[in-house]
Amino acid sequence: KAQYAVINRIAEEMQDAIMQVRMMPVSFIFQRFPRLVRDISRKLGKEVELRLEGEDTEADKNIIEALADPLIHIVRNSLDHGIETPEVRQKAGKPAAGLLHIRALQESDRVIIEIADDGRGIDPVAIKHKAWEKGLIDEAQLDRMSEQEAINLVFLPGFSTAEAITDLSGRGVGMDVVRNAIDKVNGAVELSSTFGQGTRLRLSLPLSMAVTNVMIIESDGQIFGVPMDLINETVRLPRAGIKTIKRQKTAVLRGKIVPLVALNDLLAVPAEPLANGDDELAALVVRVGSEQVGLLVDDFREVVDVILKPLPGELARLTCYAGTALLGDGSVLMVLNPKELF
Repeated sequence: KAQYAVINRIAEEMQDAIMQVRMMPVSFIFQRFPRLVRDISRKLGKEVELRLEGEDTEADKNIIEALADPLIHIVRNSLDHGIETPEVRQKAGKPAAGLLHIRALQESDRVIIEIADDGRGIDPVAIKHKAWEKGLIDEAQLDRMSEQEAINLVFLPGFSTAEAITDLSGRGVGMDVVRNAIDKVNGAVELSSTFGQGTRLRLSLPLSMAVTNVMIIESDGQIFGVPMDLINETVRLPRAGIKTIKRQKTAVLRGKIVPLVALNDLLAVPAEPLANGDDELAALVVRVGSEQVGLLVDDFREVVDVILKPLPGELARLTCYAGTALLGDGSVLMVLNPKELF
C-alpha cells in the first residue's frame, strides 16, 4: 500500500507537470486583435475602442488553437454588424466611439471568453422575417418564437443578415461555423442581445483536452462512456411515472417535461432498457444545445478520467461517437457524443 501510494503520487505529479507544459495564455490570440480592430474599423469608417481583459488566463494549447478562427469571426461580426458609424451612434445618444470588450476568465475547470459590444444589437423581428424569407422557418414558428429563440437563429447554416456581399460579410459563412468549431472542442456558445444597446457572446470551453472526464454506462450488456460536462444528472424513474405524449416517452423532472429516448433505439440495438428490482428505469439527463433529454440505459457505473482518441479512417464518419479510450483492464470504451445522437 505504501509503495502504491508513492507511485500514485509520482504519477499524478508527472501528469500535472505535463498538463502545465501544454497550457498557453489566451494572449497568444488576443495580441492579434488590436491591429485587426484598427484596420477593420478604419475600413468601415467607424471609431472603436478595444478593451482586453484577462490575457494571462491559461488554457490547453489545442483549445487556444481551435479558438483563433472563431474569435476573429466574432470580432469581425461585432465591427461590421454590431457597432454603428459615429453619426448613427451620436443620433442615438451614444458616444461616437463604440466599445468592444473581450474578456477571458477561468471558472472551475472551464475557460470563459466573453465578447461584448455596445452597438445596435440584434433585432429579433428582423431576424425572424429574414429566416422566414429564406425558408428556414415556417409561419407557425414565426408567430410563436420567443425573442431569445429568434436571436439564436443566427446560428443556422447559411444565415446572414448582410444586405450586400463584401469581403467582411454576406457570404453565407456565418455563426454556424463558429458554433461547429466550439462544439468540436466540447465547448458551448451563448448569445444574448438587447436591440439598440449591444450584443454579448459567451464561449465556455474545457480547460484541458488531454484528459476527458466520462461516466461509464451499461446498455444491453455493453459499456459506453458519456462526457461528464454534458450530463446534468442521473435519475431512476418509476415506470409508472413515464408518460407518452405524441408517441414520445416523457417524464416530469423538477417541474419540467423531459423527453426520454432509449440508448438502444439510438444505436439500433433490438433490446428494451432493463428496469431494476423496484421497476425503475435508469435515465441519464444530458444537455443537447439548450434542451435536456433523458437517455434510458440499463445501469450507471463509475466516473473515470480517460485520454480520448478520435476514431480513425472510415470510422471517423460515425459522428455519434466522440472517440475511444482504453480502460485499465485493457478493454476499449466507446465514448458517445450526445449532441450527434439525437
